[in-house]
Amino acid sequence: MSKPQKTVQIGSRQSKIKPIWNRVASIKHNKSAKRFDFGLNNLLPNELLKAIEASVTASSCRNRKQEFIEGKGLKDRGISSLKMNPKQTADDLVTELSDISGIFDGVALCVKYNAAGEPYYLYVLPFECTRKTDDGRYYINDKLSEGKDKASERTYLEEFDRYEYQSSRLARVKAQIEEYGHQVGDIVYLFGKKAGQKDYPIPNAWSAMEEIEADAALGRLDWRNIKKGFRPDAILTTIGTIDDEQEDENGKTEQDYFDDNVKSFIGEDAASIMHIKVDASDQRPQLDTFDQEKVLNSTTEAADRVGKRVCRGMEVPEVLIPGFARQGQLGNTQEMLTIIKLFQNRVGRKQRLISRALEKVFPHLDWTIEPLNLIEELPQWLIDVLTPEERRQIGGYENKKEESVSSDVSDKLNVLSPLLATKVLETMDETEIRAIIGLQPKENQTEAAE
Repeated sequence: MSKPQKTVQIGSRQSKIKPIWNRVASIKHNKSAKRFDFGLNNLLPNELLKAIEASVTASSCRNRKQEFIEGKGLKDRGISSLKMNPKQTADDLVTELSDISGIFDGVALCVKYNAAGEPYYLYVLPFECTRKTDDGRYYINDKLSEGKDKASERTYLEEFDRYEYQSSRLARVKAQIEEYGHQVGDIVYLFGKKAGQKDYPIPNAWSAMEEIEADAALGRLDWRNIKKGFRPDAILTTIGTIDDEQEDENGKTEQDYFDDNVKSFIGEDAASIMHIKVDASDQRPQLDTFDQEKVLNSTTEAADRVGKRVCRGMEVPEVLIPGFARQGQLGNTQEMLTIIKLFQNRVGRKQRLISRALEKVFPHLDWTIEPLNLIEELPQWLIDVLTPEERRQIGGYENKKEESVSSDVSDKLNVLSPLLATKVLETMDETEIRAIIGLQPKENQTEAAE
């Protein structure tokens, strides 16, 4: 949240104090560098990526989003196995782009041409290391991941134009080979533009950076407590002075020996008993300890509270992340179905973003990504109004006949949800049900016994 502006009198002039924000996602034109800065220090996506990698909750959200965005891969199976470059198929590209779009709400592709000037190879570019220049081009600098951005280490790319003349492309390829020693290609840089986001996307997770960093810090706090064996923090008070000047034959002072003694009581391999020698009882140090139980309990509560905020910032339902589901929530099929449908709608926009980026290069191919269908169930009100014949048709079965049920019915039932399978079984007679599990009709058993 921002603080209200205040007007301060300075001499004969008035100065307005600008509002202070928790996390500023500033996109500005850097005239000296001839680029648009991505964040205050031009490292917004790099800082976000490192923060996510340090947080176990954010990393889990990242993986879950990638799974849902990737879905079942490309709907057209004939395209999924196409080689888009010497090492990757179309499905490989979708997998990589699913992770990038899930984090940054944008994607970047590199297009390389054949000898005829036609798009031939496609590569995924590191989105966090891509920046926009003020002349309409983009550049890649892998050193941005280390916080560095020297002009001599940049590779510049023109934005891909589907309608560009092939001769123009070939002339640019020739110039790239002369400058870099190889073809660097053109770039497809695509993101869902919003108000105030015309040059770069601002990931929703950026507004939750404090929570993501706090989640990582809580993990380090627990690690610290475990490393020191859950020994209580304490203050050791000594009375009088300890000589830190006069050295003995070993070159150590009284203070040195005291410090070594205290160090043996600290750390992962600390001694369980500490011995300090004094000349009189009134000279013994005073040790005031702090109860760690409340601290440990508070970190557990904080991890749950902060973790849920991280899920919100990463746009992932809490129930899909291990450890955050409420009691009985996973067993509520209707609630889970609603949550997953809402989440699929949310990631559907990112799936379409990937498809649009690929369509820019190869518009004649179908780049639709098939979503996941984790729960398939009909609403109860619809099941109640269906006739037995209609239920059987939904289950993929023919209407009842006098002959016994075919042997593949069991396999078909196994792929249905338990509720729908139960409804299908209710429409079957005893003979059909016995046939599913491999039993003969009762009358046959009677004849065999006779």
